[in-house]
Amino acid sequence: MDPIVFREDPLAGLAAASTYQGKLSVVHDVLKARCPGIVRISVALYDHQTNSLKTFIASPLDESPLKNHEVALESESSLNQIASNATPRIINDLRIYDGHDSIHSRAIVGHGFASSYTHPMYYNKVLTGFVFFNSFHNRYFRDRVLAQVEVFVHLLSEMILTDLAATRALVAAMRTSISMMQKHDLETGSHLERMSRYARLIARCLAKKGLEQLDDEQIEQIFLFSPLHDVGKIGISDQILQKPAKLNLQEREVMNTHTVLGRQIVDDLISNFGFEQIPYIDYLWHITEEHHEAMDGSGYPRGLCGQEISLEARIVAVSDVFDALTTQRSYRETWSNEHAFAMLQLLSLDKLDKSCVDALVECPDEVAQIQKQFHEMN
Repeated sequence: MDPIVFREDPLAGLAAASTYQGKLSVVHDVLKARCPGIVRISVALYDHQTNSLKTFIASPLDESPLKNHEVALESESSLNQIASNATPRIINDLRIYDGHDSIHSRAIVGHGFASSYTHPMYYNKVLTGFVFFNSFHNRYFRDRVLAQVEVFVHLLSEMILTDLAATRALVAAMRTSISMMQKHDLETGSHLERMSRYARLIARCLAKKGLEQLDDEQIEQIFLFSPLHDVGKIGISDQILQKPAKLNLQEREVMNTHTVLGRQIVDDLISNFGFEQIPYIDYLWHITEEHHEAMDGSGYPRGLCGQEISLEARIVAVSDVFDALTTQRSYRETWSNEHAFAMLQLLSLDKLDKSCVDALVECPDEVAQIQKQFHEMN
């Protein structure tokens, strides 16, 4: 009779990993033990509203040839075909992309990858993104390797989609609450769409310039959480929210409590629905509570100064102010982008983070494109 054997679980690290990136690294390590030629795994997410793909996570992250990258899906004809047919793609020799114009193809081929396997991700039959496997060897993805890859790609897809679903459920619940509040407030759904994309634009610019250590996963979470910054306003009375005149001192003090109320709402939702496992959930806490703090310490609710304010809150503050300035209000005309940029630069002397302001001001074309895409919702 054989003795009892206790075997180490190679995927046990998944339970301890707190980020998508960490989980991908665990899966990659296990797969490499079986298929050493798979030197890179990456995931790109699909944005339905802009029909674009954006880099999300990769293993190994430091050696990834593509970071902070976004491209229209329609410009990648082969990926478009995968999405339409819902079938994986194998490229046995990536040299077929030699001389190709796309940034993605040049980066992959230029890094030395020779073959690839690509699998679409779907959630409720809706395209969510793609998983990519790369090797330095031609024709690496043959039957023996595919037998492993096809198991791991489904494990990886389900793991990512389950976690993303939890994040999006939280965001959807809070955005529903915000939309109910906005029937009485001045903000619109288009404001939330624009300012969240301004936030992502700022974060990507800071990362590309090397001013902040932000990877694509962190940037995506800032993008997802930024529209929830004012959720605390659902606890403010209509009498204050709808007041057409300037608020008096007492009313202003009540209005300012929406940051603390927002943090309390987030705490309750996370606790009641078990969202503690969502990666970078602390970003949501910081955004809701700190987006009205000021660099000189004159903000609220805690009077934080400079770097005491979280980066994600500093990014959201710039995004929120810019969209407020460039959106028409009943009490004033819409400011031009140039006028609003000038005001942001003035505010960066003491109120707003200068690096975040510069990042937005340096991307006028991207800002205009965001406004064009979402203006019809105003």
